[in-house]
Amino acid sequence: MQQTPVPYPYAPLPRKRQPVFEAGPMRRGDVVVLGTYLVLFVLGAGGLLALVPGFVEAFKNQDSAQFGVNLIIYVVVFTGAIIMGFEALRSSFATFKYHPWAKALMVPGGWLGSLIVSAIVLVAMGNPVKSENQLAIEGMTRSVPFATMFVVTVILGPFVEEYIFRHLLIGKLSRKLNVWVCVPISVVLFTSLHFIGSGSFDLTSAIPYTTLGIMMSLAYVVTGKSLAYSYVLHVFNNAVALILSYTLLPLFQQ
Repeated sequence: MQQTPVPYPYAPLPRKRQPVFEAGPMRRGDVVVLGTYLVLFVLGAGGLLALVPGFVEAFKNQDSAQFGVNLIIYVVVFTGAIIMGFEALRSSFATFKYHPWAKALMVPGGWLGSLIVSAIVLVAMGNPVKSENQLAIEGMTRSVPFATMFVVTVILGPFVEEYIFRHLLIGKLSRKLNVWVCVPISVVLFTSLHFIGSGSFDLTSAIPYTTLGIMMSLAYVVTGKSLAYSYVLHVFNNAVALILSYTLLPLFQQ
């Protein structure tokens, strides 16, 4: 009589595979949000707010007025982005169920790694010229309260950028192009964004943004195109940078 084989009692359980959170096709709303972003940020239409009679005078100085313009622009674009990207954000938090410790450690680890790589490259290339984005932030830290700046640079800004540069330019664009073609497109455009308005481009000052863009793009792909993960990573990076700007930067400026 043939006996039914009994499985070895200590056989390892099959490991859960990381799911892919497909971004889906480009929708009309995505195009509207992307177009609004391009018009307000890239083409500079948002700056027209400063021409509204009494707008600049409502602030105590030019840096505060510039922050006011950025706040309004980010609220507008963030509203559209969260409407279109909320489901992708919500569902992709599930990525933390797979290898949770590795992914939790990769948040500070990825930030520290990109910082070290940037430092090594910058030392090799020479002193960088600060980007228009960095100069603007440094000016605002002297005029804008920390909590208000936190909302824009740590909550609103990162989601807008992750929605545009990762969710759309990698997640949705990869339906048409190979994902590893989409990644460099995203990184180049992400880096370029931070020099809009400066009138010039310096390679050494672009390195930190490039390494950050590479790190977040790779994290987005590796975690199964998780908008939630890249957003958490971006929030962590900006939060650390902002805290340092409000605590250590004034000491160096004295």
